[in-house]
Amino acid sequence: MTPLPYGRIAEEPASRSALFSVAFGFLFTLAPHFAHLPLWVSLFSLFAVGWRVAQELDRVPALPRWVLVPLVLVGGIGVFAQYWTITGRDPGLALLTVMASFKFLESRSHRDILILIFLCYFLLATHFLFGQSIAIAVYMLVDLAVITSALIAINQRDDRLPWSNRFRLAARMIALALPIMALLFVLVPRVPGPLWGLTKEQRGGVTGLSERMRPGDISSLIQSNEVAFRVDFDGPIPPQSKLYWRGPVMVRYNGIEWTQAKHFALRELDLEALGEPVSYTMTLEPHGKNWLLGLDVPVSIPQTPESYLSSEYQLTAEHAVNDLTRYPVRSVLDYRLGVNESFDYLLLASQFPNNRNPRTIALGQRWAREYDDPWQIVQRGLRLFREQPFVYTLNPPLLGENNSDDFLFKTRKGFCENYAGSYALLMRAAGIPARIVTGYQGGEVNSVGNYLIVRQSDAHAWVEVWIENRGWIRIDPTAAVSPDRIEGGLDQALEGGEALFRIGRRNPLLSQLLFRWDSLQYGWNKWILQYNRDRQMSLMRRLGLGIKGWGDLILTLVAALSLLVGLYIAIALWRSRPPARSPEDRALKQLQKRLARAGYPRQPHEDLRDYLKRLRRAGLADAELTRLLEAFQRLRYAPGAPDRKHIQQLIRRSRRWRPTQQQ
Repeated sequence: MTPLPYGRIAEEPASRSALFSVAFGFLFTLAPHFAHLPLWVSLFSLFAVGWRVAQELDRVPALPRWVLVPLVLVGGIGVFAQYWTITGRDPGLALLTVMASFKFLESRSHRDILILIFLCYFLLATHFLFGQSIAIAVYMLVDLAVITSALIAINQRDDRLPWSNRFRLAARMIALALPIMALLFVLVPRVPGPLWGLTKEQRGGVTGLSERMRPGDISSLIQSNEVAFRVDFDGPIPPQSKLYWRGPVMVRYNGIEWTQAKHFALRELDLEALGEPVSYTMTLEPHGKNWLLGLDVPVSIPQTPESYLSSEYQLTAEHAVNDLTRYPVRSVLDYRLGVNESFDYLLLASQFPNNRNPRTIALGQRWAREYDDPWQIVQRGLRLFREQPFVYTLNPPLLGENNSDDFLFKTRKGFCENYAGSYALLMRAAGIPARIVTGYQGGEVNSVGNYLIVRQSDAHAWVEVWIENRGWIRIDPTAAVSPDRIEGGLDQALEGGEALFRIGRRNPLLSQLLFRWDSLQYGWNKWILQYNRDRQMSLMRRLGLGIKGWGDLILTLVAALSLLVGLYIAIALWRSRPPARSPEDRALKQLQKRLARAGYPRQPHEDLRDYLKRLRRAGLADAELTRLLEAFQRLRYAPGAPDRKHIQQLIRRSRRWRPTQQQ
């Protein structure tokens, strides 16, 4: 097809095949975003693409420009009214979708279709703003092939080319680009921080622990089965009953909710280890808060920027955890903690408002009169939960303003925050300092990767009480009501429809598949999303390349790219070489050379029959040469597969023949 001059491209009408390909690519790219876009934006994009396709099929007329221009203004104003801004992830995506949809409605020329395909490429990149999982990466790779096949359709301008051929060509082009992409990923010097981080909008949607706790908070969090973090232990994984993951510590209480006090970095460990420390590596999912997590109780500070261990032994970061964060920790599971706690802090841990929960306060004060030993009061509180008909449930009845009174003396149905909050108030009323610790308890061992998976459904709350000469002691009232929650996890503690079954409790085959998928996702997080400078340099050392800095990395990258491009050029040259001649073709070529030396070369325009006629007229074609040339002619043009035995015989005869007469 004769190429069009450059100046006429803008006026060239878009072909039907190109338009349909771009429409499909646009919808395929936009499909996952329908869950993030406002409903009216999604419906408008479907309407715009559908109208333009129907217009191409002569079912509806084209919308005039005097209609489109006001609609563009309405679309922009609608996005602004939806978000009260046009900047940011969500409003930016909505505005881009609306404007691209209008571009579909006004598309007429080849140039318009090219602009649309470039918008599709831009929309493709926005998927990583909403997630960075393997599934999203695979979808984007397929989508890239779909969009590229549409670009091929645009530039070939041939409606007869099958879509499958275009898709295979696009997939081959992407496959050739993957080694270059891998080299760039591995060798381009890494800037500090991970590859992808959460945007402001993503942080707002993350579920996780909070800096405050009131009845119902954690039971709502339990409904989420999202992964909170994964843990690689350097040795054996401790038993479930030891897996208390320490998070926000709450010491302030106003009668309704528990909140944190101001954080201070711990200057000196007030801790006596009663056992060997446990070493492990945390891979914490982004949650938008400042707290980190560690096995109760952590004794080392993670090697992350500006993190510290607070005076309440809570691992804390100076800035919100907006990226997937991996850090090593050491913890002591058996300990004596905070024996020398300050008087001011103990006073704060003993305060409670007198105008709420009068029955709970009265019960705690009565225990203080009945028992002289604080430890007896601690045990008396646990016996209350063991002996009375308390029920552990995700769906407790609603509580009034005196939530502890309602829970302890009326409903007696609750979740861990109900038990922990009421127990801590009882202890304070009895004169024993107490505080709430929120975090996670337990986890599920991935038998494929041999690491621990801790989900939001493992969220938990427990109590720490302070006893003179013994310090802070962990007390878990939930264990008194439902020991199965601590020993076996939430699935064993809850009954019926409330249980959130773990992977290991499913069908064995399905469990193995899910474990393998999670292990694959874990490796993706560790080697792709967390491929930072430290991990890059560690990989270079293991490869033994002698790379010590950015300069060495850049030189290695240039050399590797040069070798790869040279390999591609060599493969292209090898693929474009002339096809190898068959043995019979080589034999015919040698026969023709002997005839040429005799003075009768074959002319370019002659086939074998014409050549044979000329040789006969010259008296050079004896009976044997005639049979040979006729056999070569039949071999080339006769239908059916040739007999290899006859071919070998023909080759031997042609090699023996020599001209006997020259004219």
